[in-house]
Amino acid sequence: MGSHRDVFPDVPALKSRLKEKRDFRIRLRDRGAFATIVSPHGGYIEEGTSALARACAGPDFNFFDFQGLRTENPSELHVTSTHFRDPDLMKLLNASEVAVSIHGMGDEDDITIWLGGLNKELKESMLKALREQGFSVNPDSPRHRGESKLNFVNMAKQKGVQIELPNNLLKTMFVGSSRFARTGRHVKTTPIFDKFVKAVRQAVHAEKRRQKKLKAATSDVSNG
Repeated sequence: MGSHRDVFPDVPALKSRLKEKRDFRIRLRDRGAFATIVSPHGGYIEEGTSALARACAGPDFNFFDFQGLRTENPSELHVTSTHFRDPDLMKLLNASEVAVSIHGMGDEDDITIWLGGLNKELKESMLKALREQGFSVNPDSPRHRGESKLNFVNMAKQKGVQIELPNNLLKTMFVGSSRFARTGRHVKTTPIFDKFVKAVRQAVHAEKRRQKKLKAATSDVSNG
């Protein structure tokens, strides 16, 4: 979604007019990690992205999840990524090498994942890992390219990757119609959910190894 459709121009405006724990809540884990995994439109806004982001973060990556708790017109809590600013999120991003944001794009595509963002190496690794798990992926999408420097996903030290998931694909990742539980209980997922999580984590770990080797090589040259 573009900012012209947003009810709230930014997160501070949303917070000033809505009530935390009633209308929205934030879940985060600061692990001092290489990567931060983000669902900026979690909860009922883009249903299913909260569970995916949490699983992709696993026990070792940072995690930030903005959850819309309204079941009626949840899209009204959508704040576009170029305007999405939260102090706790910015703290995580400033300390992370890369970021990954997970979004739902509704019915803009059938089953194909759209990849964007400014970290080309991570994007390429993500493309390969997702395709190896059997997903259809478009790395050159017509919209939601995530290439703005104002997009929060590009505010990590080495920028990041934006993942857009179509509704038809999201449906296959969950058992039944429920993709988010306000009570905090875990929703039931399918093997397709597991394959997606495996691919994302594999790509992030591959980028972590790549950057570690690059730093080691640079250090060797400077010390040689």
